[in-house]
Amino acid sequence: MSTSKLTELAKEHKATELPMLSKNSLAWLREKIAEIKRPAAIVRDIVQEKSRRTNQLKLGRLYAFVYDPKNKDDLPYYDKFPLVLVLEKYPDGFLGLNLHYLPYKYRVAFLTKLVKYAVTDKEDDIVRLRVTYDILNASRRFKEFKPCLKRYLFNHMRSRLLTIQPNEWETATLLPLQMFKGATVNKVWKESVEEIRES
Repeated sequence: MSTSKLTELAKEHKATELPMLSKNSLAWLREKIAEIKRPAAIVRDIVQEKSRRTNQLKLGRLYAFVYDPKNKDDLPYYDKFPLVLVLEKYPDGFLGLNLHYLPYKYRVAFLTKLVKYAVTDKEDDIVRLRVTYDILNASRRFKEFKPCLKRYLFNHMRSRLLTIQPNEWETATLLPLQMFKGATVNKVWKESVEEIRES
């Protein structure tokens, strides 16, 4: 079975034994990611990787998927390939944080804060994050969440949920996998930063 570039990078990264979100770990990842020539090919590989596909949506886990939003013609822009940390589940969909709405340095800073809410297993590996909308909304420490907060509908998903394993979170966060429609990535990020600063 073929594996995606995300899987390969995450395995390589784990072999370095660098602490997650440390300065050296991020520097290593940035160097590796700078060598990637076709980010769209990584998206295709992730979507085609059968072992990632699931129907089991779990709170505090990170997922990617292909999305075609309701009323998309009325939206200023949207992400066709969201990378979402799930906060709440509903019968018709879920509420989550699409990390693609943040520039990379903001993603890293935000993920560093969120990891403090990690639930770990016996080996001290992260299983999920115990983060809720109420926790995020109650603290000014988490103001990065505001531009990321999105509601997704199951019947507008154009792929299965694609699980991003906790040991891949750091890598996935830094990969240029966002696919914005209706605006350039720089415009989206500029507006996100403005929203964070105004909150």
